[in-house]
Amino acid sequence: MLKKLTICIILLFMFLSQSQAHDFDYYENIFIEEIAKTHLGTKYVWGGNGQKGYDCSGFTKDVFEQYGVEIPRNSWKQAKVGQKVSRKNLRKGDLIFFNSAKQKRINHVGIYLGNGKFIHASSFHKKIVISPLKEYKRFFQWGRRLT
Repeated sequence: MLKKLTICIILLFMFLSQSQAHDFDYYENIFIEEIAKTHLGTKYVWGGNGQKGYDCSGFTKDVFEQYGVEIPRNSWKQAKVGQKVSRKNLRKGDLIFFNSAKQKRINHVGIYLGNGKFIHASSFHKKIVISPLKEYKRFFQWGRRLT
């Protein structure tokens, strides 16, 4: 019930502020952040995409679907959608991608929250957490802007 109320309040705030076009992207990204944060602490499940838990790309897909944006299910496919963004140009709501293994493709994704932090489904922590981006600096590849 609290999740629904939070989302309704954010939607109302977003629509009331829509008259200022230059601020619209900012409010869209706050909405994405709020949707993502409702999942904090949700269990990590490899291949998970909802009810019983999430993996990283299942989490990002679900958040953006709740916002009304369809993205692919896998992190390496999500890494090809939207406008590519460097680390120094990241904005709240951008997807961020990592290669944390010896693979040649993207194998982890999260959502940038601003102030050097991001939210993601962590296999290490076994749940959805907020982490400092600097701890993942050596694995960071790029961001993607969808909004």
